[in-house]
Amino acid sequence: MDRPLKILHLEDLSADAEMVDRVLRKAKFHFEKRLVLDRPDFIRELRDFRPDIILSDHSLPAFNSLEALRISREEGIPVPFILITATVSEEYAVSVIKEGASDYILKDRLERLPNAVQNALDKYRMESERILANEALRSSEQKYKLLFEGNPMPMWMVSLKSLGIIDVNEAAIRHYGYTREEFLTIQTGNLWSERNPGIYRSGIWKHKKKDGTLIDVEVIAHELMHENEPALLTLAIDITEKRRAEEELARQTDLQQKLITQTSILVQEREREEIGKELHDNINQLLAASKLYLDIGIKESEDTSPEALLRCYDNLNLAMEEIRQLSQSLVAPSLGGVSLDQALRKLIDNLPLGSSLQLDLDTNGYHEDVDDENIKLTCYRIVQVQLNNIIKHARAKRATIQLKRTPGALELAIRDDGIGFNTKKKNQGIGLRNIKNRVGFYNGAVTIDSEPGKGCVLTVTIPL
Repeated sequence: MDRPLKILHLEDLSADAEMVDRVLRKAKFHFEKRLVLDRPDFIRELRDFRPDIILSDHSLPAFNSLEALRISREEGIPVPFILITATVSEEYAVSVIKEGASDYILKDRLERLPNAVQNALDKYRMESERILANEALRSSEQKYKLLFEGNPMPMWMVSLKSLGIIDVNEAAIRHYGYTREEFLTIQTGNLWSERNPGIYRSGIWKHKKKDGTLIDVEVIAHELMHENEPALLTLAIDITEKRRAEEELARQTDLQQKLITQTSILVQEREREEIGKELHDNINQLLAASKLYLDIGIKESEDTSPEALLRCYDNLNLAMEEIRQLSQSLVAPSLGGVSLDQALRKLIDNLPLGSSLQLDLDTNGYHEDVDDENIKLTCYRIVQVQLNNIIKHARAKRATIQLKRTPGALELAIRDDGIGFNTKKKNQGIGLRNIKNRVGFYNGAVTIDSEPGKGCVLTVTIPL
């Protein structure tokens, strides 16, 4: 030690005390010593001096070494205690050692004293370190009990050798309903498909309580040593209610989006219907009246070649045909009593006369009509929009509409041999977004397969 060794020496003969000092100095001990003769001085120096070691003669006036040893222990100073005496029986020496003395030295053999002092100090140091280690262990155990046993979250310890639970806290017992004994028989090897060092998140699992209730659990585990064996400290967070709330929120969001989509579709259909009726019932009637007047003017004209009137007549006739077709496309068809395949056939037959597109309708897989009128109208509008896209942009010579019904879904595929496009580069137009919104309302799917120069295939699947 850096500071001088503090020695409390209980001795009534100054010559013997000097002899002890010489032996210790010769052995290179650096010390500070207090010499006492009786009980009161001994007790005072124990409290004030706080020695590192006690050397004691056996027999003093009205006082002896065994009493001194007991007093030091009562004062809470368990430092090494060495008996130094001229004569003592073997039985007494043994009794003093049993009481807690470190050693005994005869005064005519003081050459043993330095080794005895050093051994006593080393033994005391190791014993002190052992006591500190035990106290640290007890403190660690108390912290473990506080963090593990007192934790409000379910926790358990898993042996990495047997993959069985070796300890469990009260929160897990309360939450899962198993007794401690039942918990310790559960094998948890199926909870982790692979092991990683340190802290890792093993994901979300389905756990079963004792009453059979299934819960969603997020498991977090930490690898450590437990009683000199590798173990996994596991924390289980019950997220069942959280997931239910998230699923309900997602469901409500989906319903809200579908309501918005349905409202948008209804508004579109009403606007189209109003425009179609206005074109058919008002503007087309005005044009029809104009056509009638032109017809009369042509017949009553004295000019032998009324070319201007004839051209005006032809243009009006063409405008009326265009408005008729436009009003038919805008006004939603009444599909009540008309099957979807029949409505599509009528749509194809009413295509503009100027279109050079060869169009085929394949309904071999459509043996039973769909009951939902809104789904039928959705499919009708999809075909209408896609055919318009093909006629205007695809430069296709041929297109095929395939309508099929399976036990669980309605399938619609529209193929063309046009110029195609790169689906990764081309942005979705309003028509395609409208198609996806309509199909998404019924939890359906839309796929587009196209490449430059290889045409396009639009596939729609609507679950029934």
